[in-house]
Amino acid sequence: MRLVTRRAAACSLGCALVVASGLGWSADTADGGSPLAGEIRCDTWKVVVRSSDPADAKVACDAASDAIGFLKAQGFDVCCDIAIDLVTELACAAGPFTAGCYMEAERRVQILSFAEVRKFKTWMNVPIDVPLYRSLLTHEVGHVIGAHNFGVARPSIQAKEYIAYVTMLSTMTPAQRENVLEQFPGQGFEGDWQMSTTVYLLDPMRFGVQAYRHFLKAGNGRDYLHAILAGKVMVE
Repeated sequence: MRLVTRRAAACSLGCALVVASGLGWSADTADGGSPLAGEIRCDTWKVVVRSSDPADAKVACDAASDAIGFLKAQGFDVCCDIAIDLVTELACAAGPFTAGCYMEAERRVQILSFAEVRKFKTWMNVPIDVPLYRSLLTHEVGHVIGAHNFGVARPSIQAKEYIAYVTMLSTMTPAQRENVLEQFPGQGFEGDWQMSTTVYLLDPMRFGVQAYRHFLKAGNGRDYLHAILAGKVMVE
């Protein structure tokens, strides 16, 4: 997924670990010496962040922790390596409003630094701050873990985005999540027949919010996530 701001038509900008040190992070080192330039290895999980700003790197570690914790609780295999690059210019940019992407072939997340993302002013119609930036990263880590768990060779775009948006919204603080939900009124999708690639591309942010509301409905939740992974729903 490419994360872009609302100003770009038909696009979105685009674990609370069960361990005491779940939100920790530490500088990676070479042969026990000085830290490798710009590379941070988050504690406990195989997550590596490359960033020139240690504060941004910690946000990325926390975001990975959020995504891992949520998806592990949903029964996902979270043993895959996760690589996150925080940059001032994207190699994967599709236009001037692109903020980041998940590069599937490399299993690597690339997102602009917080200073660069903040220049977009808003995302999902709310002002960009550090917690919202963390949510962008959580969304992309959701893509990495989702890709590792799919049992079908070519999952649909909407299948991948459903997992990433549900991960992102589920791990927001209640106040932040309510603020975002208020921007996109609705009752949530009734079923996968309403979640086509076209529906996603027409308004990715609204798709994400309605997908989250669908996830919360009785009979969906964890079971629906696994139906997506098995290719039983949202296939094209």
